[in-house]
Amino acid sequence: MKRIVIIFSAVLLSCSAICSNGVEATHVIRDAARLRASICSSNKGVPFELDGVLSFTLKHSLLVYVIKDESGVAILYSKVPNGPTRLLPGDRIRATGIITRNDEINSHIAECMEITVIGHNANIEYETVSVPALLEGHHDNHLVRLTGIVRDAFIDEVDPTCVFLVLQNGRDTIYSYFISQKPPRAWLGNLVGAEISLKGLCSSDITSPRYYIGRCILVSGRDSISVIHPAPSDPFDVPPLTFNREDHAAAISGMARRRASGRVIAIWHGDRILLRTPEDCIVRIDLAERKPPPYGASIEAVGNPETDLYRLNLSQAIWRTNAMPTETEAPPQNITAQQIINDSKGKPAMQTRYHGKAIRLRGIVRSLPSPGYSDGRLALECDKHIVPIYASSCQSALEGVEIGCELDVSGTCLIETENWRPNAPFPHIEGFSVIVRTSDDVHVISRPPWWTTGRLMAVIGALLVVIGGIIVWNRSLNRLAERRGHQLLREQIEHVKSDLKVEERTRLAVELHDSLAQSLTGVSMEIEAAKELKGNAPADMLSHLNFAARTLMSCRNELRNCLWDLRSQALEEKSMDKAIERTLLPYVNDSSIAVRFNMPRTRLSDNTAHMLLCIIRELVLNAIRHGNASNIRISGVLDGGELKFSVRDNGSGFDPDDYPGVLQGHFGLQGIQERVEQLGGTLHIESAIGSGTRVAISIKVPQQK
Repeated sequence: MKRIVIIFSAVLLSCSAICSNGVEATHVIRDAARLRASICSSNKGVPFELDGVLSFTLKHSLLVYVIKDESGVAILYSKVPNGPTRLLPGDRIRATGIITRNDEINSHIAECMEITVIGHNANIEYETVSVPALLEGHHDNHLVRLTGIVRDAFIDEVDPTCVFLVLQNGRDTIYSYFISQKPPRAWLGNLVGAEISLKGLCSSDITSPRYYIGRCILVSGRDSISVIHPAPSDPFDVPPLTFNREDHAAAISGMARRRASGRVIAIWHGDRILLRTPEDCIVRIDLAERKPPPYGASIEAVGNPETDLYRLNLSQAIWRTNAMPTETEAPPQNITAQQIINDSKGKPAMQTRYHGKAIRLRGIVRSLPSPGYSDGRLALECDKHIVPIYASSCQSALEGVEIGCELDVSGTCLIETENWRPNAPFPHIEGFSVIVRTSDDVHVISRPPWWTTGRLMAVIGALLVVIGGIIVWNRSLNRLAERRGHQLLREQIEHVKSDLKVEERTRLAVELHDSLAQSLTGVSMEIEAAKELKGNAPADMLSHLNFAARTLMSCRNELRNCLWDLRSQALEEKSMDKAIERTLLPYVNDSSIAVRFNMPRTRLSDNTAHMLLCIIRELVLNAIRHGNASNIRISGVLDGGELKFSVRDNGSGFDPDDYPGVLQGHFGLQGIQERVEQLGGTLHIESAIGSGTRVAISIKVPQQK
């Protein structure tokens, strides 16, 4: 049932691929040759079902199965192992799956979904071939057997589980690799130089960690490698490296391991040295391990010959000490960077003759070795050129050196050139550097001044930070001051409002006490007097009651005026003329009133303005009610520090020396006289019966600030 579901899913995927990619797949692929062709055509979604012999397996990030049938060999991939038992080469299997794209290896693959074992112990045949035949591509996807000399053996830096062998047969070489979770380092070291036989799959389809490695032999493990002739017991028992100018680059790269002897004149990067041979030839040696010999030691090294088209080099080398005669070292030559990178005419031309020579440079330190790195690389500015100075072999030479120091540096000149490759007949020269040999090679001529550009920038940066802090602090203080100022202003406004309320309440209390309270007390006394005369003197009792009635009427008018004052907005007017007109508006019917009050409202306080309005209102009401006046004139003027105003009417008038007063129940003139006295002013009445009335009042006004 599971197999049916998987096949049905594969068919559905195939149908979707036909709709999306336009690939026509009318049936399931059932032979290896058609499967390889379909993969090359990138027919994603096509299902397959193959019956064949499992000839090769490999377990890496993906499981690799090589299945062989009558049409050829197909390579299958799987993400998880399938089947109840471990599959072995020679098992007859049936594999089903679908062609898909795998982003991990960036290619289309035949992804196996299920494998069923249908037989065991089938015969697996390997073809014995040569390296040239493999390189020509005649045996791709074939199981092959190959013999040759192991030129090199190493563990891949990208994938530590991938072990590479460089197999050499004559002058031709080919890569072979296998996967091992625990790479046998000691076994690999003993394998270099041995003649071996290996069997595996020749393929350019299976992607290794090095994507463009080309054709290689993929072996299943150490069991597929057998040693025919072991490496020499003495790895240094190899031919010496001869410096024959007739050898060309291809011939040198095809040589077997060679031996070179000499004296160490430079060490850098921990695994590279320069060797001066007795023939005065310079050999660059790339060590297999980061265990270099000390400077000045006499050694012999064995490695794979390479060339940069200038000199012979050895790669993947091992070394041992060797007793050689002591040489007298030549003193370093004073030189500049311009002399190395330019010719005698000043044109750019790298002078390779200085390679391996002892030189002395003078310059300014522009950078120091990075912490945590052991290459000891220092950048020295010399003739406006940055020259790398390597002191990995004696980092004590850089003690006390700082950026900006002027140094006198001696050492070995290194012209850094990459080794020759078939596709690059002229290797590129990277530049030149100086390799410090001993701690005496570096001398500090002068140290940088204390006041450097860096410190100046640091001071400027600190000042900017301080200024920025001050600005932020000032803005914070300003905002705090504004908030507190607004808060204080609100408190002052509330305080003024409270004072105004208290003042207004006090004024109302005084007025009510001076007018209503006294009048009501008089009314109460008159009523009590009338009660005592209730049967004895009716005329006197009636007189008391009439006085009480008039007093109550006056109290009512006074109370109405107080209530009107509370609701009136006359004090909010900007001129006294408007304030007087608004105050008299409820009491004037047919009478004609003219107001000309030449007095700024701002010169009067609210309390003074209120008293003036009350006085004018009482005078106008008396003229209308008691004098039946039809024409009233109100005028006022500011004369120095005094306000003089008058109210004139055309009423019936009265005798100023004999007019009804408090005893007769009339309180108007009495209230006016009291308010004028409160304001510190004077009151003058001009009137006669039948000729109208003029009341003139003068009060003092505070000087304007």
